[in-house]
Parts: sequence; structure tokens; C-alpha cells
Amino acid sequence: MKRICVLMYCLAMLMALPSGAFAQDALQASWASRDIHHLKTSQPPMPVVKDTVVWAWRGERVGVEAILSSPIAVPDVALHLSDWTKGSVVIPASMGEARWLCYVQTDDFRSCGVHPDTLVAYEVPDVIDLEGTTSLQPDALQPVWLTLEVPLDAEPGEYGMSLDVLDTRSGDVVARLHLRLNILSLTLPLPQEQAFHLDFWQQPYSVSRYDGVERWSDEHFELLEPYMRLLARAGQSVVTTILFYEPWGDQSHDKFSPMVKTVRRKDGTWRYDYEVFDRWVEFMAECGISKQINCYSMVPWDMTFRYYDEAQGRDVDLKTQTSTAEYRELWTAFLRSFARHLKEKGWFEKTLIAMDERGLGSMLDAYAVAQEAVPGLKMALAGNYHGELVDKLADYCLPFGRLFTDSALQVRRAKGWTSTVYTCCTESSPNLFTNSSPVEAAFLPVYAVANGFDGYLHWSWMNWPDQPLVDSRFRLFPPGDTFCIYPGPRSSVRWERFIEGVQQAEKIRILKEMFVREGDAKGMERFDAALSAFRQGAPMDEEHFVRAVNRLEQVLNFKGYKGG
Repeated sequence: MKRICVLMYCLAMLMALPSGAFAQDALQASWASRDIHHLKTSQPPMPVVKDTVVWAWRGERVGVEAILSSPIAVPDVALHLSDWTKGSVVIPASMGEARWLCYVQTDDFRSCGVHPDTLVAYEVPDVIDLEGTTSLQPDALQPVWLTLEVPLDAEPGEYGMSLDVLDTRSGDVVARLHLRLNILSLTLPLPQEQAFHLDFWQQPYSVSRYDGVERWSDEHFELLEPYMRLLARAGQSVVTTILFYEPWGDQSHDKFSPMVKTVRRKDGTWRYDYEVFDRWVEFMAECGISKQINCYSMVPWDMTFRYYDEAQGRDVDLKTQTSTAEYRELWTAFLRSFARHLKEKGWFEKTLIAMDERGLGSMLDAYAVAQEAVPGLKMALAGNYHGELVDKLADYCLPFGRLFTDSALQVRRAKGWTSTVYTCCTESSPNLFTNSSPVEAAFLPVYAVANGFDGYLHWSWMNWPDQPLVDSRFRLFPPGDTFCIYPGPRSSVRWERFIEGVQQAEKIRILKEMFVREGDAKGMERFDAALSAFRQGAPMDEEHFVRAVNRLEQVLNFKGYKGG
């Protein structure tokens, strides 16, 4: 599929039109590449593409980008997507959505640590807006994002549709683009049934702060629901829960409050309140996320555990180490009570005590305490590879660029355990920053499966800074590293491209199984050639990402796979 930028026509006679006047041929529209950021100005001249074709499986979420431009201001324009038609077969327009893309500030910082305030800021189109109308600025690009949800029962074949730009004052169509959608007969699983293991840590506290509601109030949960359903649509596997106050120190704008209240009675014994924890887990299941519960953390970054002390009548911070008797006493009591509660709720088998980037010694200490307190309690780590942990962690996630050995993967697969990969501020590229090329988001899930991983983890889905709809930068980390979606909820180009990559990973699994079942050696050969571009050791630059992702798309949507 050709996705290319728009040719901006600056005609003198149109520039001479009086203020408020509008001529239909003043506005130019074109389909455009989803792989790069289209800055407002200074775009290279490219041909205009009015008609394009995309391929999809049934059940797939498809994203297409367009660009509008005009040499004069054009107020009050809206978008309209037609029905999809194939002869007498009609798929209603409601299965798609056309939205304006809004620009957000970023800069070129791509490293860990304090975000410099000396870098030049610029704007990229990342926010998929909720507003129905917009106004076009003179000689500025206005991107559009089109989302198509292909029905699971769609009849295969080529469907035609149009994307219209309307002058809301007159109702006239002032620009029109044509799209042909070729639907194959192959079908993707429902998101909650996909094999790809997706783990974006949730930050519900950003929503309560941003919208000014009390944490864990009814209003808070009402506001959270559309966000978590959006996350579930991507196939999210894991519920993120917090056991003690702030496992990650100072890395988030909003502090993580505990979902379990821990109280030390006057007699020195402990009691626990699981009300928030239970409501959160049940709420997430209602939203479609229920495969696994990860609980942070037995080894927080600053090794401080906050609990309420009845004798002192206040919260107390216990700062300790994993090797101490007080650590063992705290966690033995907690884990035994927690395990009883989980078993009563029917959640014990899918719950893991999770840690983030902790050292081997601390992990072995915590593992020993946990197994002594509750034999068989599962544990997880996102962190460096240690051979000593391969046969201990039911969920083990390695940093991008590190791989499990073949023997380690065999051990873990035999146990039915999960092995994934993550990116953070350490990886300048590929990543999910606002200054990352959008194609990088689509690259990451395929990289995971091409290198033997079961899925992907990212530490932040919605850790918003003060003004996320305006400025994606935060005092720490690269811009956009702390969140992938915006208040509203408003999706992002990064998030939609990442969903695309997850779907490609599922297609890989399905086609591999089909090739083996049918003994299709040529299909497997073509497939492996495309996947080689995603394996560790291949180039890691924008040009390579674009070639790799688009070549794989062609292979996965090859019409010979019982499609079209």
C-alpha cells in the first residue's frame, strides 16, 4: 500500500480570496504515510494520493492516515466516512471512525534521567482527538486518522468507501478521498483470546488527579472505564495492583497509593483491608482484563514500606533490606493473609508478586521469604537476565536487546511460564516516545515474537504530566515515555500503531500454525525471510523499521492465504 505525503499547492489566486471566502479547490487532501510524523510545515513536495487500498483480516483494527492542507484559512470543517460497500453487501459506516489529529509538544531527548530544559521543542501529530470539527490554518498540514474495525463475520472481498471533508456551514463536500478495503477470509482472535502477552502498567491515579475526583470513588471508576476498555481492546493480559505505597519512588507525576491497607495493631499483630484491591480487580475483569494479576512490590526502589501503626495513631515508614528479620516478619504475615484472601476470591493461581529492575540478591531473598510463607506463590520480574531466576519466576521480562538462551526458554515453556521483553528510557530506538517514529510502535510487538518472547511489557500507559494534551514532556525521561494515551480517553498514533503490531504478532502465530499443518514449505520460507528483519542483530534505524514493517504487512496479507 502506498502511503505518502501531500503536495501543498500555494496558488496566488486563492491567496487573494477575501477573508472568510472559501473555494472548494482551495483545500487539498491526500492519503499519507503512517510511518512518520507529519509536521505542520516544511513538508517535502510529494504526489497527492486520492485513492488507495489496504488489506485486512476479519476482526482486525485498521488505521489509515490522511493529510489536508490549504493556502487559506478554512473554518468549521468536519469529517464523514461512508458505508463500506461490495456490490449489494454493506458494512455500516459505524464500524469506522475518522478523527482529527492534534499536535503535542515534544523534543529530541531520548535518554534516562532528568529531562533537559534547554532542548528545542517542536510539535508532532499524535493525539487522536474527540472534537467533531476543526479549522484549517493557512499553509499548515492537518492530519486525519481513520480507524476501521473489520467485523468478525465480514464477507471477504474488496469494499469501497469514501472519506469526505464537509463545510459545516453549507453542508458541501469540499474534499473527498477514496479507500478500497480488501478483507481476507482469515480471522484474528478476539483481543481477550489472543496469545500475545501484553502488559502495560496502569496508573489510575492520573485520572483522579486530572479530573479532580476522589481516588476510588464511584466517579473515579466511571471515568476509568473507557480507558480500561481501550486497553482491553489491545489484548491487555495483566491487572497492575499496588500493595504498599509508591513502589517506584519519584519516577511518576502521581504517586501510587496502596490498594491494600496494612495496619499494625497495638499488640503487634497485623490486619489488612482488601476493599480497594478487590474492587479494582473486579472492575478490570468487567472491562475485559482478567488473565493475570501482578502485585507490586516486595522490593520497591527505595525499600520503604508504609503502614498504619495503631499505637502511634499515624502512618509509619519502615525502611529496611530484604535480608533483615523485620523484612521477613512484615512479608510473612502479609503474604499468608494475602494468599488466604486470594484463594477465597479464586484468584490465587493467576496472581504474581512482581518486581521491577531489582538485583539478583534482593530477588533471591524475596523469593525465599515468599516460598517459605506461601509455598508455590508465583513471582515476576522485569529486569536483567539471571540464570538463577529462570526456573523461579513465572513471569520474566528482559530489557530490549537481551535474549533468553534456547535452553532457558525450553525450561520456561515446559512450565507454561511467560517470557517477555520491555523497553524503557534506556532504548533510544525503537520505542514509544512522542519523538519516536510511529513505525517503531508497530515494530516492537513483532520484534518480541521474532526473538522468542511471548509478549511485551511497558512501564507506563497513562502517567500523565501536568498538561498532556499540550506538552508530552516530563521532568524525567524522554517525552511521551510516561504515557501512550491521552485524557478523554483520546487514543494516539503511537497506541494505534502498537495495536497494529500486536495484531501482526497474532497473524504470525496463526500463519505459522497453518504452514506446519499444511506442510507449506514455500510459505514458511517467505515468512522467515520477512521475520529476519525483526531479529536481534538487524539494523535499528528508522529506514529499516519502515522497510521491515511494510514488507511484513505484505507477507501477512498475501491474498493466497485463503483470502480475498
